[in-house]
Amino acid sequence: MLELLFLLLPLAAASGWYIAYYKYSNPNSNKQAFNRDYLRGLNYLLNEQSDKAVDTFIKILEVDTETVETHLALGVLFRRRGEIDRAIRLHQNLIARPNLASSQKLQALLALGRDYYCAGLLDRAERLFFEVIHHDDNEYARVAVRYLLEIYQQQKRWEIAIKTAKNISKWDRKIVKNIAHYYCELAQNLLNTQGNPKEVIKFLELALKYDPQCVRASLIKGKLAIMSEKWEQAIAIYQSVKKQDPDYITETLEPLNHCYLQHQSGAMGLLHYLHETLTEHVQTPISLAIVKLIQEKDNDKALKFLTQQLQTKPSLSGLYQLVDLHLAQENNSLIDKNNLINLKNLIKKLMENKPVYRCLGCGFNSKILDWLCPACRNWSTIKPL
Repeated sequence: MLELLFLLLPLAAASGWYIAYYKYSNPNSNKQAFNRDYLRGLNYLLNEQSDKAVDTFIKILEVDTETVETHLALGVLFRRRGEIDRAIRLHQNLIARPNLASSQKLQALLALGRDYYCAGLLDRAERLFFEVIHHDDNEYARVAVRYLLEIYQQQKRWEIAIKTAKNISKWDRKIVKNIAHYYCELAQNLLNTQGNPKEVIKFLELALKYDPQCVRASLIKGKLAIMSEKWEQAIAIYQSVKKQDPDYITETLEPLNHCYLQHQSGAMGLLHYLHETLTEHVQTPISLAIVKLIQEKDNDKALKFLTQQLQTKPSLSGLYQLVDLHLAQENNSLIDKNNLINLKNLIKKLMENKPVYRCLGCGFNSKILDWLCPACRNWSTIKPL
């Protein structure tokens, strides 16, 4: 509500200006009626009755070259309140005016495109954004092209999204991360339809060309190597993720375990790698992967190792595994086992309600790894907790 009131203040000021303008340019007008409406609008505004204030100020404003900015601000207000139909009608009315300056018409076209975008009418929005960018390269065109890119993402039109993002990269280099993901999308689609692996690799190489730190491309490449039973190559690819972004190391643990079991270095090679990685990046999943390998040979040693790790970095998943290790001991009494089982079940319930991934940009929680955050629409911001 407070945000709406702040948006209405410029509208109230513009209304006051217009009254003064009308008063002096039309000395025979009914000034008392204007003043009454204006004061009534201010009263609604001060009493936080924004709906009535908007309706009142609309009544005393006419569209001319001096009030275009006020109407555009009013359209934004309607859109934010979810009154898309009113915003559309207002902006359509503005565009129909023959006396609009070129920049004002561009603003109105862009605003109407945003209205259609928010309403889900993407085809209409796309046409209007195209109309804006066909004029000289200006601030409105740059806003419009970003909306076009968002439309192509929603429609999964990755080829044209790549082309559009490359144009944006001329003034914003951060967009290259998006381009890398678009190539990954093409690669994943081809992989899902059992397309030519060489074409998949080509897309992935292009992704890494635009963003060498693209973990997603490496994970898909590793999957391809596993499918071809190229274990050594797969191990090298998955281990490279540690240098690209350590936050995603957890995503490589399961495939690395599979690769090492097929490779000549076996479990000992994996154990050496995990210990080395743990010294560089203290993460609970790495500790638990080590515990699993140690437990296969010595349960007591695994129990001791995990206890030390939990003292440094306590976690629910670590505690769950610790209880499991205690249950595996042979000298437990029946009462102790029952207590441990109850404790294990309680920890499991707590873990079920805990998110696995979180967006570092907006805080969105998820149980699955989405490369594009569904909340803030940013790429590569969702990471394992």
